Amino acid sequence: MKKKYIPVGQYAFEGKNLDGPSDEFLEKTAPLIGYIVHRFNTLEDLLNAAICEWINEHSDSLGLIVIHKMNYAGKVDLLKRLVSDVQNAIGKKMPSFERLIEELSAAGRLRNAVVHAEWESAYDDGFTPCKVLMKEHGLEHEYMQFSPNDLEEVLSLIDDTSEHFDLYDEERQELFV
Repeated sequence: MKKKYIPVGQYAFEGKNLDGPSDEFLEKTAPLIGYIVHRFNTLEDLLNAAICEWINEHSDSLGLIVIHKMNYAGKVDLLKRLVSDVQNAIGKKMPSFERLIEELSAAGRLRNAVVHAEWESAYDDGFTPCKVLMKEHGLEHEYMQFSPNDLEEVLSLIDDTSEHFDLYDEERQELFV
């Protein structure tokens, strides 16, 4: 995703598209945003199941208690620590596990950017305010470009990461052979 930064003026709305995006832009992007939310929820469910399996193979209840009210990034970190501990203990590695963690983290960052973007201030080129950052020279609006193609790439990353769990499951089984 392309990014650009615009200094915050005296008021936070300065520099934003106060007219909002065109109906054409919204018609193209809104369904993709919805799919991102739906598919990301499926990905998070796969992550939850993986954590529960590491905590107790015979019941999910203990794992569900552990991850209750835990945010997504915390769950990714927990899975990484659980798997790393087992890999170190038995002296074997899951070859694609680090890539899965990277994909899970990237999917979470992009999903958050999409969900928390200020869509009513988006420009028709897709640049949308996502957050305000404190930089050494002052406050800046961070804009990310979310064209329909960009949103399809986010959706593709989420789908690919979900599919990566198939390889993860195979490698998990091999770990104990």
